Amino acid sequence: MQTKNLIKIIKAEATVLVSMIESLPDDGDIQPFAIEMLQSKIRDLNNIAVHLSSAGADAASDDNAAAIAAQKAARKAAEEEEARLFAEAEAAKRAEELEAARKAAEEAQRIAAEEARKAEENARRIAAEDAARKAKEEEARRIAEAEAARKAAEELARKAAEAEAARKAAEEEAKKAKSLADMFANNTADVEQTYNAEDEQQPAASAPTEPAKTESKPSTLADRFQQNTPSVNDVLAGLEKKANLASRFNSRPITNLRKAIKINDRIRFVNELFDRDSIQYEQTIDMIESSANINEALDKLFSNRNWNQEDETTVDFLELVYQRFKS
Repeated sequence: MQTKNLIKIIKAEATVLVSMIESLPDDGDIQPFAIEMLQSKIRDLNNIAVHLSSAGADAASDDNAAAIAAQKAARKAAEEEEARLFAEAEAAKRAEELEAARKAAEEAQRIAAEEARKAEENARRIAAEDAARKAKEEEARRIAEAEAARKAAEELARKAAEAEAARKAAEEEAKKAKSLADMFANNTADVEQTYNAEDEQQPAASAPTEPAKTESKPSTLADRFQQNTPSVNDVLAGLEKKANLASRFNSRPITNLRKAIKINDRIRFVNELFDRDSIQYEQTIDMIESSANINEALDKLFSNRNWNQEDETTVDFLELVYQRFKS
């Protein structure tokens, strides 16, 4: 009776086991708890088979043989099922590992993409900052150029105003210049008449005493030119040859001779009048500036220089000296 009950239990448990096996998915994705239930059911069948073997020892030989056969079959089925479940569990484990590796690879790819995105954004930010810096520098340069242009325009306007003032002053000085030219001419004529009169009155016997006449110091500007240069008429002729004397002296007085001489004229004066010796030029300018008046300046100048009074450069330099002491 016990053997029959055990066989019934084995059949029932086997039916349940078969049902559980049939319910397994075909894709092999078995949950861990399902595998544990199958293993538990197989162990139950094995235990029942062990009891069946013990209880059927006293049974009839046919029943004993059937029980042994059933036990072996159950044990074999249990072992096969356990092996299959173990293989499926290993496959599931490998699948989980592969899935974890896939997710890790996706995460690494995501991190790499994020780093690349950040690097690109950083490069764009640096480029934008550099462009902004260059734009500021360009704007500063344009502002500086505009400021320089404004100052240049103001300087041109100032020079234009000065030129207009000089033109008006020149118109006022035109009459004075003409009178000055007449004065030079009259002084020259007076000197010539004086010397002619003295020559006519001087007896021939007194010729050896003629040097005493030259000891008297001339008192006029024309006399000073006469004393220190070969001919004052030559000087005046050189001035008149270049341009009308009135228009030549029709300019404003100079307060600083060195500053009034432009760089091109300075180079020309040094090369043509001072034998390319800039030191002599500077010393001469200082000497003229230290003179009290035009007469003293010309005395000092022609005591050291023997210039051609008809030379254009000489005339230009003498005109500037005259303007320096012009009242």
